[in-house]
Amino acid sequence: MYCIAAGLIFVFFYFTVQVGDLNIDLLPDILGHALIAYNAWKLRDKSYSFSNALWLAPVMGVYVTLAHLLAPTGLLGLIVSAVEVGGTVWLLKLLVKGVADLEEVEKRPLRHAALERWRFLTTIAYVAVFACDVALQFIPGIAFFSLTVVALWFVLCIIFTVSFFRTASRYKNGDKNGKNGKKYIRGPLPPHIDN
Repeated sequence: MYCIAAGLIFVFFYFTVQVGDLNIDLLPDILGHALIAYNAWKLRDKSYSFSNALWLAPVMGVYVTLAHLLAPTGLLGLIVSAVEVGGTVWLLKLLVKGVADLEEVEKRPLRHAALERWRFLTTIAYVAVFACDVALQFIPGIAFFSLTVVALWFVLCIIFTVSFFRTASRYKNGDKNGKNGKKYIRGPLPPHIDN
């Protein structure tokens, strides 16, 4: 699952370099979606959510790349951005649901509850960023508020990505009977009885 966590870095963050008239994205979305699709393909037999993410990730990668190349403006630009936000939110939901399925199938903790909490907050912030983009078209005075929301979204994306890395680490360590050779507890321990 490390590829999914690495893919999230490419999907969430934009670092561009100006070369002549071109803006070159150092973290291209299509590569991030390809990493997510690769790991979803490896986990497709363990969860229907990963099977669905397997086709959604490449579609979103191509869509976002085309959207950035064509860069539509006005109403069309807002529609394209809304579809991008919706697709990304759906993909995140599938990935977290896939982790929940892995917890159930493999009977070991993968921190699904924490991951779900950060996904929910990241989703709210992502939708708020889109709402601020729409509002800026009509009310230029809310630029400071918009920057605050973007900063909050950026922090939540970092937290969600780190949380997914921790989940990936738990998943990998569990394949080797847990960290430091300790097996995961599959349920509560029986009470200790002294004779």
